[in-house]
Amino acid sequence: MALAQRLQLAVGRAQYRAITSVVVRALGLRARTFEVRGVRMPALVRHRDGAPLVLVHGFGTDKEGWLITAARLARGRGLVIPDLPGFGGAGEIGPALATAAAQAAALVGLLDVLGLGRVHLAGSSMGGGVVMRVAADFPGRVASLTLIGSVGPIIEPSEVVTAIGRGENPLVLSGPDDWDRFMALVAERPPRMTRAMARFMAHEKALRRLAHEELLRAWVAAGDEGPPEALESIHTPALIIHGALDRVIHVSTAHALAERLPRARLEVLDRVGHAPQAEAPRRLARLIEAHLARH
Repeated sequence: MALAQRLQLAVGRAQYRAITSVVVRALGLRARTFEVRGVRMPALVRHRDGAPLVLVHGFGTDKEGWLITAARLARGRGLVIPDLPGFGGAGEIGPALATAAAQAAALVGLLDVLGLGRVHLAGSSMGGGVVMRVAADFPGRVASLTLIGSVGPIIEPSEVVTAIGRGENPLVLSGPDDWDRFMALVAERPPRMTRAMARFMAHEKALRRLAHEELLRAWVAAGDEGPPEALESIHTPALIIHGALDRVIHVSTAHALAERLPRARLEVLDRVGHAPQAEAPRRLARLIEAHLARH
């Protein structure tokens, strides 16, 4: 790698770490690392009275992707924002631990370590499948669900689902120059950032390309260990939020979830893609807060 490229990555790393650390402190979050079922799981934690909200990221992303939305949630609300095993700063895992059932068990294990009982769960994309699996396998632990651009029944295949069927994975990045392509796929209105920071983030994700490709194959082939199929048995109150222009998971999946989950309500966001937490964080936070207030 040329010296100029290394310098730009170093600048991007410094910018990213400075911004995230300032936001974390401003929100009263504490960065902690836990050992859960033999795997390292970092999390951002804010203790408050009442059942906390647990924010669960999607495939290939990490806990920091929630900070834009977290800044718009009620300051009096407890938060837990973890890195799932295999992603972000969490420990590496093999395919057997990449399924929705295994990730759900790890998430409940983290709640146990924190001494938390009943919580509100919000999951984005793959994280939606994880939190639905928690509601199916550990129903007494879940006060409410919020599913954001969530996986679910495939009614109409999206651009990404079609690509995965061809053996491709457009959700992984190939290098520091791949950020614009990736963001054009997942977001209609990407958040602004410096070029150096975008290159740093793409570089970091590209370093885990092979591992993430293996984890996605395991997720897709999970069978009974995947997201729950008996959705009618999940009676947890659920809010389903989906971008109308989602190219990763077609909006028809959200309508199917709303029809099959017994206590679900659907909100489709116009002019939004797969990442409402980055594209429409203020509206997303309002919807989540109203949902939690009802339950």
